[in-house]
Amino acid sequence: MNSISLRFRELQALALRLGIRFENIAILDRALTHASIACERKDSCKNYESLEFVGDAALGLAAAHLLFERVPERTPGEYSRMRAAIVNRRCLARIARDLDIAPAIRLGKGEELAGGRARAALLADCLEALLGALYLDQGWEAARAFAVRLLEPEVASLQARRRIWDFKSRLLHHCQARHIGLPEFVVVRSDGPDHRKEFEVEVLLRGTSAGQGVGASKKEAEQKAAHMALLREGIVFDDEEE
Repeated sequence: MNSISLRFRELQALALRLGIRFENIAILDRALTHASIACERKDSCKNYESLEFVGDAALGLAAAHLLFERVPERTPGEYSRMRAAIVNRRCLARIARDLDIAPAIRLGKGEELAGGRARAALLADCLEALLGALYLDQGWEAARAFAVRLLEPEVASLQARRRIWDFKSRLLHHCQARHIGLPEFVVVRSDGPDHRKEFEVEVLLRGTSAGQGVGASKKEAEQKAAHMALLREGIVFDDEEE
């Protein structure tokens, strides 16, 4: 059996283990081929970089859809922070390790000797490229279902650690824990046409101003004011430090 046949069998076994399928197994091969190998081969060898671009977009949309369903009624800023927490490079690399895709990645000898197979950035890129390949080969629903399967535990973990609370909820919890009077939110300004209104909100703690926020809605302005108040109270958000 030649090396090409062995490679395709290896990839078919990987797809079966991951619970996905490919009509064109060559696109999975490309998703798991690093650019470093092209320098060592005379024939043209396509790498994962363009598939990673597609996969990154597909993953972002799948994550947004999942968060919208599982954690409803949040502001765009909150959703962006939550999405960043579950699709960052460190998280994707951990998922890739759990899936054990590293042995199937083709690397150049130099990259292999440099420990590329264990690099978080490379693993995260390959996972995104794999998703991009699945999207192009099987369509959006197959790609979304696979992405959701990967991301659901991450969302559950965030919920369990209360890291996706909105800032108003965090401020309320902080006040209750410290036996401080509940925060009071006051709209101090509201102007502009109805379709482009701007609100300014001030939050009061202990009877004095603790933060201000401006937004296109009252809720957004309240969230920003609560965020400022929490920072002034010395609260550090680990999910913003990643």
